[in-house]
This record gives sequence, C-alpha cells and structure tokens, in this order.
Amino acid sequence: MNPPKFDRVEDIADLTFLNEASVVHNLRLRYGSGSIYTYSGLFLVAINPYQSLPLYSDSIIHQYRGKRRDENPPHIFAVAERAWVNMGEERENQSILITGESGAGKTESTKKVIQYLASIATDVHPPQTPSHSRSNTLTSTTPFNTTMPSSGLPRSNSMRKGHVLSPSMSGGGSHLTAKGRLGLLERQILQANPILEAFGNAQTQRNNNSSRFGKFVRIMFAPDGSIAGANIDWYLLEKSRVVVRNEAERSFHVFYQLMAGGGTLKEKLLLGGQVEDYEYLNKSRREVDGVDDRDEWHSLKAALDVVGFDATEQFDLFRVVAAILHIGNIILTSRGDDAVMPDPSQAERVCHLLGIPIAEFTRAVLRPRALAGREWVTHARTRQQALDELSALCKTLYEKSFGALVDRINRALDRPSSKSTFIGVLDIAGFEIFDVNAYEQLLINYTNEKLQQFFNHHMFVLEQEEYAREGIHWDYVNFGWRRTKTL
Repeated sequence: MNPPKFDRVEDIADLTFLNEASVVHNLRLRYGSGSIYTYSGLFLVAINPYQSLPLYSDSIIHQYRGKRRDENPPHIFAVAERAWVNMGEERENQSILITGESGAGKTESTKKVIQYLASIATDVHPPQTPSHSRSNTLTSTTPFNTTMPSSGLPRSNSMRKGHVLSPSMSGGGSHLTAKGRLGLLERQILQANPILEAFGNAQTQRNNNSSRFGKFVRIMFAPDGSIAGANIDWYLLEKSRVVVRNEAERSFHVFYQLMAGGGTLKEKLLLGGQVEDYEYLNKSRREVDGVDDRDEWHSLKAALDVVGFDATEQFDLFRVVAAILHIGNIILTSRGDDAVMPDPSQAERVCHLLGIPIAEFTRAVLRPRALAGREWVTHARTRQQALDELSALCKTLYEKSFGALVDRINRALDRPSSKSTFIGVLDIAGFEIFDVNAYEQLLINYTNEKLQQFFNHHMFVLEQEEYAREGIHWDYVNFGWRRTKTL
C-alpha cells in the first residue's frame, strides 16, 4: 500500500510499492479526476474516456512545443514531441508504437500523433524559449463522467468533436491557427485517415470504429524539419468481414456510407435498394448509435478530394464496393448436383460494373475450366462450391482494391524533395479473444504476441546486456518466460 501522497502520481515508476494492484489503483484515481494519460517510465498509458475531452486544441499543442516531459502533465503530445526532438538531435529515424486491446483508442492516438507532427512542422512561429516552469494550461483536476454507454460506444462524430483542431487561445488574434497554417501535404496526410477508416474500419462488439487492419505510417522530414512526404504500409486486412461477420457487428464503414449518402452515384452503380436489400449487409447490424453514415459519406468525399482522387478514380473505388454488394445478391440453385443461375440480372449488374462479359463470368462461376496435364477440362460446381467461389471473389476484390487505394494515397503523399529522417507510427489491430475466433483474428493475436516479445527483448534483455558491458552493478532479472515461443 502506497502512502496517500502517491495518489494520482503522474509516473507509475515513482510508486514506492509497485505491483498490479497499486498500478490499477493509481490509474483509476487519475481516470476519475479527468486524467486519461499516465506515464510508466519511458511509456505512456492511455485509457479511453469514451467521450470528448478538450485536450487536443492549438493551445495544448503550443503548451507542449519545445518543453521537457516533466514540464507538463502526461499527454500523447509529449511522446510525439520527444520523438521530434530525438530525431533532430540524433539525426536518426524514430518510431512510436501504439498497441492495446480492441477499443483502447489506438486509432485516435495515432491521429493525435500525426496531428501534432503536422502542426509543429508547419509552425511559422519559432517556439518560445522553454521556461522550465510547469504550465497550468492543461490541468487534470476536473473529473469527467466515466459512465460507459449501455449500448454501443461512440464513434466518429461523438469522438471527433473532441479531436478537431480548435482556434488557438495561446496568442494574439493575428496568429494563424495550426489548421490554417497547414500546407497541402500536411492536409493530405491528415485527410488520409478518414479514407483509410472508411475502407478499413468497422463496428465490432467492443468498438464502433475498430481498425480491421494494421498500418505503419512514416512521416518523412527534410533536413530543415519540414514535412517532405509520407508513406503507409498496411497488413492483415480482415477481408472475410466483407461476406460474413458476427450478427452484432457491421461490415466496413464504406458500404453503409455509400448506401446512406451515395445519391445519384448509387444510380450509376445500379444500387436501387437500401441496406436491408443486400445479402452481405442485412444479416448483421446496420446502424451504430451516435453515427450518421450520411455525414460520414460527405467527410469521405471531402477527404478524397483533398488527397487528390479525381472523379474517375473515386468512381472506380465505389464500383468495386457496389459490385461486391451485387455479387452477394446472385441467386444460385441446384439442378441435380450442379449449380445453376436462374436469374442472371444480378450477374449482369456485376459484369457491367467490372467490365467483363456475362457469358465468361457465368461460366467461371458454374463450370470453370482447369488445366489437367496438357488438356483443359470443365468442372461443374455444386451450389455450395459456387457460393464459396463468389465469396472468395468478393474478398479478393476488396483486398486488391484496398491495396490499390493505399498505393494511390502513397503516391499523393510522396514528394520529390530531399528526405532526411522519418517518424513512424505503428497502429496495430487490437488483441481480442472470442468464443469463436476467425483466422484473421488469430493472425492479429499472433502478431501482437510476437510484437510483445520483440518489445521485451529490446527493452529489457538487451538493456541488461548493455549494463553488463558497461560494468554497471545490476541484479539480473530473467525474462525467459516472457520470450517463450508463441507457437
């Protein structure tokens, strides 16, 4: 039990008695008083408040600019500032790892890091000399409502209201806000997030805006400290969500956004119905509490315009989404053991959107040809085999389209300028364990476990070896049980 003077301590490492109970108790006290961030030595612990907090305005950005970590309360901006300073002083690439269980707020934390870096890299006013006196702008004495919603966690609108760049209150009226100072490249980097969220995020049982893929974002910097470009690597897209998911969850956001706000575009895509009219959407949840898919659609379209997608490129993106919905509505029946397609109208819509002949598409689904030795032979498919092939086609279409989307964003964020170093942000999909785990979730959990072992090895094992080489007296700790092979 720690003395009362250690209640709400900002760094868990300062606790006299360090154990799980004391750590959780300290986090709970800080959370109840409105402090969602707590240091743990070199690391930052963030607890998702599930509500909007005024912690990310221009004034808060200026508060952390050019300050040491101990001059301000714990914050994600302090981590980003430390990475920025280290990059400049050491002239080495930096990386920020954001990990946690599903719903912990990893995606929002990633966006806050990028927001901070974009803001300080375009700051036309040099930071003031550090005062070395603790600022009182950001306090943590006002408790907030910690009651969790009973059904559905707020996504998008409710969360973003607390994360938008608000007018700066730190300077005179002549000063531009951080948002007003952003150049095209910085705005494109920020607007890439709504695009990736629309096509790569979905509502799950634990999170209304869960990233169903992992990404590593590199923010490239020129020798003078200005942003010189960006690059995104992606992996482990949960493509099976396109065709099947838990009945309490939704498919990727873009399907519902298109259906809610597509307007005349839906007519061009031959989407005449509503969400309940499409088999790949009507077997699970269709709406999310506190989220307006029509507003999200407008945000997506605006983001695509900023990043530089022209009308043809945008139509190509959405016609793949529409084709998947039409494939899901293709009706197959059985005649004996063979699959037949009694109504080809849905297949005709698919072929029209994808630009392929209807006869070849139908033959490929019902009676595909295969090379056996030197001869081509025809195999008649059963109804279930044909349905499985259509499902596989949809998953492949979506994955290839997502990959092309990220490649197009990377081309937009690339600049032919001198690139010196980068700050990388790794946002890995959340660890979850269900009664029945899909294959993609197994891969996500395995990746998280391997990442944890990598972290332990480099932060603990190698550090102890460095102590030994330098002759520092140290009671050796065996971390072997933490490095047991996952599989």
